[in-house]
Amino acid sequence: MKDVFSTWPIALRYIFKDPINFILFLIPALLSILVYIILGYYFLTSSLDWAQALIFKYVVSKNNGMILYYVITGLLMFLFYLLVSWTFILLIGLISAPFNDVISRRIEQKMRGTPVSGDRSKNLKAVFSGLLKTLVNELKKVLVILIITVVATVLNFIPILYPVVLILLALLMSSQYLDYTWSRHDMPAGQCFKDLLKFAPSYALSGMMFLVLIAVPFINALVPAIATSYYTVLWNKRQAKLISA
Repeated sequence: MKDVFSTWPIALRYIFKDPINFILFLIPALLSILVYIILGYYFLTSSLDWAQALIFKYVVSKNNGMILYYVITGLLMFLFYLLVSWTFILLIGLISAPFNDVISRRIEQKMRGTPVSGDRSKNLKAVFSGLLKTLVNELKKVLVILIITVVATVLNFIPILYPVVLILLALLMSSQYLDYTWSRHDMPAGQCFKDLLKFAPSYALSGMMFLVLIAVPFINALVPAIATSYYTVLWNKRQAKLISA
């Protein structure tokens, strides 16, 4: 579990101290912030107004008691806020996916001692050369995530299942960014699922950290590249331990 925390400084260093990775991080981050300014605020406020109306109509009202009303409404609104923020993150993910794929590959190469190109134009060319493949893979991922998000939204209305919803969302958050490494190693779905279950506690804890970050306006636009770096480092550290064991 200590890897969950010790991975943070390493992951941030690979982003901010590598000029090429920083450029690959900066381009989609600025585009995402622009999208957030234009669409994010309207989408978030309208969705939360809709969620609030549903909560008041079907789940709890002030007649149930003021304390219960505020507690349940607060929890539900927080979970809806996470779901809406995550939906926005999926949009940002599509924008940043080709860049994140190159970031993940470069970090893994550095960790394994493989020579890494410092040519900016060559690395940007790599982003666009793998654009179609990365976007197709990202769309498949988005479809799976949206299906499970719908399930999580339904479970939201059952208060006793709140912890299940949070753990489910946290594991989905982790797998969304682990997938860059899994795909690069051509890991079949069964092996990916086995990896997710084997390290479920640490993936759930780290996923919850990123769930908090995606709930912060503008910071959430920076999450995809940082999460990609984080899970690339975390996965490769564990592989190195397994090999040396």
